[in-house]
Amino acid sequence: MCSCRHCQKLAGGPVVAWTGFPDEHFRWTAGEPDWYNTFPTTQRGSCPRCHSLVAARDSEGELQNEMGITIMSFDDPSGVVAVHQSCKNAVAWLPVIGTSDS
Repeated sequence: MCSCRHCQKLAGGPVVAWTGFPDEHFRWTAGEPDWYNTFPTTQRGSCPRCHSLVAARDSEGELQNEMGITIMSFDDPSGVVAVHQSCKNAVAWLPVIGTSDS
């Protein structure tokens, strides 16, 4: 889960729960999202029907060969275990769930 200010503003909430897949192991099965740039090297994908944030991809850096997908856009997210990645901007009233960095 990410609570960086960028993700908070995009989602309109305190966190976005993401998971990543290597590009070579990922494919869209029901159409591709509408893509828009949020940074020069970062694109976010939204559902063409409801415009919910569903994906992210980077053209540079450590995540450039990975498709980021919002966990709640899965048909069944119940098996996913979340880890909080960005805690610097975490809201005080939401407990942080097991961290990978702070």
